[in-house]
Amino acid sequence: MKKTVFFILILIITALLFQVKMVKSYQFNPESRENILIILDSSYSMADKIGAEQKIDIAKNTINQVLSQLSPEAYVGLRVYGHKSDFFGFRACRASELKVPIGPYSLDKIKNEISKMKPVGWTPITYSIKQAIAVDFQGITGKKRIILVSDGMETCDESPCEYVLSLVKQNTDLKIDVIGFDLNDPAAVSQLKCTALATKGKFYQAHDANSLNNSLIQSLNISKEVEGKIIKNF
Repeated sequence: MKKTVFFILILIITALLFQVKMVKSYQFNPESRENILIILDSSYSMADKIGAEQKIDIAKNTINQVLSQLSPEAYVGLRVYGHKSDFFGFRACRASELKVPIGPYSLDKIKNEISKMKPVGWTPITYSIKQAIAVDFQGITGKKRIILVSDGMETCDESPCEYVLSLVKQNTDLKIDVIGFDLNDPAAVSQLKCTALATKGKFYQAHDANSLNNSLIQSLNISKEVEGKIIKNF
């Protein structure tokens, strides 16, 4: 009887260990992991104000608040453009830089880098996407997604819409979400909406800190618990 009980216990423990192993292998499977690159506009127009606050400061604070809701193990990176001034078009259109490589435990680094950004340059969106594919996502396994936050359209001699359409034809595995921040120009809306939708991404329009916060939360798939009160009428 004791041997039978002991044997049953061994079987139960083995089954539990097998289940734990299966759960861990599923959770950390690099093929199912999503790798997110935030591309932040730090061009000159981001110095404009909404109310009493510069758009770049609203973006900094909002991104930092939203990132604090993510798991530290989330694979996130940061690229910025327009953060360097230059009177020469070629160099101004190459002012895009990977500040934090995509990986886990990167959120504090991203917050630190974002705090340093000053809006001074042009808007090389297409070049930034090209660099993301050629450099930032290079060698990374799993789903790839860009979250682009921009207050205007491309100012260099390229079109992000046309470029991503060419990527789709090449079956490039990349999804782009675009958040148009204080974006009112119809041509800019059209260009950036195309950039998102062509890759089966989503296009959001945000006109203040609250709508920017909501757009980022939706793009990052952060679930929020909604508390409510039931009011009884007597």
